[in-house]
Amino acid sequence: MPRRKNILLLLSDQQRLDTVSAYGLNDIVRTPNIDGLAARGVRFDNAFTPTAICAPARASVHTGLYPHRHGVTGNGMSIREGVKGLPDYLNPAGYRCGYAGKWHADDAVGPSKVGYVGKDFIGYAFPGSGLLPGLRFAPKPKTGNPYADYLRERGFDLPTVTDRYVGTNPGCQDQEMFALHNGPVESSIEYFVGEETIRVIDELTQPDDDGSDADRPFFIWANFWGPHTPCLVPEPYFSMYNPDDIPEHPSYRETFEGKPYRQQLIERMWGLGDLGWRGFQEISARYFGHCTLIDDQVGRIVAHLAERGLLEDTVIIYSADHGDCLGAHKLIEKGEFMYDEIYRIPLVVAHPDCAAPGTANNDFVYLHEVAPTFLDIAGIEGAEMDGQSFLPAMLGDATPNGREEVYCVFHRHFTNAEQRMVRTRTHQFTFNSGDAGELYDLTADPYQLTNVYGQPAYESVRQDLMARMKRYMDELGDPLRGWFGRVGPVY
Repeated sequence: MPRRKNILLLLSDQQRLDTVSAYGLNDIVRTPNIDGLAARGVRFDNAFTPTAICAPARASVHTGLYPHRHGVTGNGMSIREGVKGLPDYLNPAGYRCGYAGKWHADDAVGPSKVGYVGKDFIGYAFPGSGLLPGLRFAPKPKTGNPYADYLRERGFDLPTVTDRYVGTNPGCQDQEMFALHNGPVESSIEYFVGEETIRVIDELTQPDDDGSDADRPFFIWANFWGPHTPCLVPEPYFSMYNPDDIPEHPSYRETFEGKPYRQQLIERMWGLGDLGWRGFQEISARYFGHCTLIDDQVGRIVAHLAERGLLEDTVIIYSADHGDCLGAHKLIEKGEFMYDEIYRIPLVVAHPDCAAPGTANNDFVYLHEVAPTFLDIAGIEGAEMDGQSFLPAMLGDATPNGREEVYCVFHRHFTNAEQRMVRTRTHQFTFNSGDAGELYDLTADPYQLTNVYGQPAYESVRQDLMARMKRYMDELGDPLRGWFGRVGPVY
């Protein structure tokens, strides 16, 4: 029986699709190492997160389930007792499971308690919070801080943080959009994640104490903190991209006419409107630098696999938990709005056995479907997960998966804003449980600026998408299905 492949999942946080240069949608930012993965494998052009919020999306990666099924429907929550995660399947099947970097899938229990080898960051756990002088962003790890240990062990002085950039709202001054990390690259958070990933690779490929099982395959989930704000970036990445070169996003002309009021409210909260597009140019330049910093760590990790003779036995997946508006619709980050900039995500897979390297796949796939795909790679059957394996597509099989739409959800972030979305290749319907509906003609309006919900010309489309949504709600036991059933006929 041939040896099963190792699996390495590299997940960034809040990275927009067009900041991976392999997609050809941005001629400024450069990600040559991720592009190299795409050249060796498959680039997925229609991958979607099940929900555009950190902890619920990450818990979905870990469990293969929608948020209401694993219990983490917002940040600061824990996975429901009895719900299985990837190590529950992979460890008994002979895999060694490892973890590096950001966790944020369960607010109370760290990865080391659920079957992963690695160091815990409990809570939101930004490693620089409460540690780096000059940084105001406050949610530090609830328990120990392995990044602080890393700096001390490597002999780094604590890097200071300067050049803080925030909006004009006096109530929202404690989360930097970006800041300068005044230390060597090797002292940065993302470099630490790269080092920790390499350390875990080496630990998991050592023989057991009795000298046995040196050839057991591994699954490692490595998580970067960026380019999520605060973009805490060292030189040369901080100044790598010129803000003047970044063109205005086509949807920055958003007026919010016909849109749910929450979108305006969130825009005001960040206080970036007074800064105009110039503010987003400044933010985007550092965000792009952060993406290239992460890409360089991907290159280091891949090079280490090659040096260890492991590269040709390892499936590598690069993706993000969700995207970032980054000025689209005058918005930043993610939240109570269901736009492509935050739901459509990068997904690049390098499988050593891919028969069609350098190709693109246009199927609709989900981020949480990495879980059943990993089990497929491991030869594990019978797991109850939401979705299906896309291993055939990873291997270069161009046969369409037959999926005609995606169903995405949102529960809460800054506000309780239960939302559901059905998106086909031509239209998107968003159900806002306490507000007006949204319907976008993606062919005529690819940037989702004009809400055509209620227009007679789109009535048949509206009815079709609402029927599809009801089917998903029923099949998944969505807790919003009762309200949708009541209000749907008059919505």
